[in-house]
Amino acid sequence: MHELSICQGLCTQLGNLAGEHGAERIRRVEVEVGAMSNVVPELLAHAFEAMRESVPLISEAELVIREIPLVALCDGCGEEQQLEQFALSCPGCGAGPLKIIQGEDLLLRQVELEIEEEVR
Repeated sequence: MHELSICQGLCTQLGNLAGEHGAERIRRVEVEVGAMSNVVPELLAHAFEAMRESVPLISEAELVIREIPLVALCDGCGEEQQLEQFALSCPGCGAGPLKIIQGEDLLLRQVELEIEEEVR
């Protein structure tokens, strides 16, 4: 389950962001998981839940995972095709090659921080 090590890296990024902005807590984390990112969204969610117990910064954070479909552009017909799985040829025209244009990435899209305002 490499999702645990991915989640550890995510927590490192969140810690860096919190430090840069003087945040005491993370309230919400939104990630995008591409269909070909080799990350299983459910396992990432379980890893995040497990990390909450040992990382106070995210102890109350909501994790939102948006699954991004695999989309390819056909060199033959020029059409964008949403694919259920990787293919070498276009499901529309049968030509190829296909260029993957969406669905390979794992992105930290948005973070909501809790920042205490300084009273003067």
